[in-house]
Amino acid sequence: MKLLATGKVKWFVYQKVVIVFIVFLIPLISMNIWVNYKGMSFTKNAILDSSLAGASFYSKQLDKEIYFIRNQQLQFQEDKNIQKLSFRGESLEKYEEVELIGNAEDLLNRIIASSEYVVNAGVYVKSLGKTISGKTGITSIPNMEYEKISSLLNVKQKPSFYRIGDEIFLIETGDNAELWSYIEISKGKLLEALNQIATLYQESEVFLGSNELGNILSTTDDQLVSTEVLRLITKQDQFNSDIPEINKVNGKSYFIAHNFISSLNLSLIMYVNQNEITRPLSQFNTLLYVSFVIAIVVMILYSYSVNLMIHRPLSKLVKTFRMVETDNLDLVIESKTKDEFYYIFNSFNRMASRLKRSIEENYEQKIALQHSQLKQLQSQINPHFLYNSFFNIYMMCKVGDSDSAAELSQKLGSYYQYITRSGSDEVPFFKEYQHALDYCEIQCIRFSNRISFEYEEIPVLANAILVPRLIIQPVVENVFEHAFEDDSRQGVVYIGAECEEGIVIITIEDNGILLKDEDIEYLQKKLAMGLKQVEKTGLINVNNRLQLKYGPDSGLFVSRSKYGGLRAELIVKYESKEV
Repeated sequence: MKLLATGKVKWFVYQKVVIVFIVFLIPLISMNIWVNYKGMSFTKNAILDSSLAGASFYSKQLDKEIYFIRNQQLQFQEDKNIQKLSFRGESLEKYEEVELIGNAEDLLNRIIASSEYVVNAGVYVKSLGKTISGKTGITSIPNMEYEKISSLLNVKQKPSFYRIGDEIFLIETGDNAELWSYIEISKGKLLEALNQIATLYQESEVFLGSNELGNILSTTDDQLVSTEVLRLITKQDQFNSDIPEINKVNGKSYFIAHNFISSLNLSLIMYVNQNEITRPLSQFNTLLYVSFVIAIVVMILYSYSVNLMIHRPLSKLVKTFRMVETDNLDLVIESKTKDEFYYIFNSFNRMASRLKRSIEENYEQKIALQHSQLKQLQSQINPHFLYNSFFNIYMMCKVGDSDSAAELSQKLGSYYQYITRSGSDEVPFFKEYQHALDYCEIQCIRFSNRISFEYEEIPVLANAILVPRLIIQPVVENVFEHAFEDDSRQGVVYIGAECEEGIVIITIEDNGILLKDEDIEYLQKKLAMGLKQVEKTGLINVNNRLQLKYGPDSGLFVSRSKYGGLRAELIVKYESKEV
């Protein structure tokens, strides 16, 4: 299973968890606010509708009562005895006159008794020259009631009711003004009815009025508010709207409801301070704010708890892993809680301890293996190479070529000094490269110049690069031993090197014709086995040493050379810190 490494972390896990929590919580809070708002709106409308229904009920009751009184007044005027008294008042006998007047008195008293709104009921009969009243009885004119009613009838435009001072009258005339009937409406009872409507709310006021007559009767002495409310109602009537409204009057918001009293041609208007109507809803606002604050507190506490229980342990674990990446395994994570992180931290501590021991053991094994391989390689000095070299020096001395003998002796001494000395397993690359060239010169002398070599100069960068000892010479030795064996052709060995930041590539090629494709494929398979290859000599030894130190991307790779023989590439991929 491959674990894919992530890039730069932009969001921590706990931040994502908190954001997801908030994303899920916001619709819940929004829904709660919306439901509360809708509930408050519905409740407010229900309260207003209830207020409107209450005012409408009382206004209709009042309207019905006034209509009832008017109907009785009209029935009184149409009574045949009253009509007889009006038409024949002068010609009636005394007995019949008394009887008809008594009958009129009975009818008037019935009207007074029929409604608590009626204070007095009376009639003026012109033919008798008298007024008949439930309050003053039978009185000849002129009298106070007659003067009062006659003055009211002088109004040119007949109103629906008449008012003089604090008295309100319903007046009907008939028979060409030969008969007047009048009913006095109790202002106190009307005011009592208005007060009954006003008791729906403590801060409500009710009044009767119209645009022409103004405020007729009110439960308050504050005429400024009622006048402004009446103006607003008049403006509303211009648009033919009977819908109650909430308007500001003198800086306060009022719920205003009005109903038309057709029997009086007046509007019954109720206005209520909006705060009183919405006061029961204020607790819902308070609860809404409290719930909103609680939601914020919950989000803060949740974020803090997630940070405390998840983010901090995870951050500690991430920091520890980053320290492990720097090869620091002397780490111990402590957990104060007995939760899942306690198990993870303990598992990590055990893993780090085991990993440290494993790395130490593996490292020691690698070092030991490299030392043993190097010692083994150093011990694999071909005695024939040494014998032949000494024989070549002997023959040079015999023929008097002392300069060549001296040069060969010097090269041979440097060669054996380099491969047999103890010390560091790593040497500067240019020394390893020069050692391989010295070996080539020795071999070319041995083979009587039947074999030559060509090489490339290495860059200055090679002076600072360290490589393992004896990684080039074994490959070159393999060429001299196998590429030109029993071959009469002129052999050439080509050596080159490339040095870049982080990588060194050494190429050894030859123009031999003895190597078959099957041999190259067999060698490639053996090299591909890497550290699994049990053979520890020659090319396999070099390949294993490079892979042990630098990893599987380094090592020895072979292929067919463009010159016809074998092409061997030594690749060393090192880290810059080793430079």
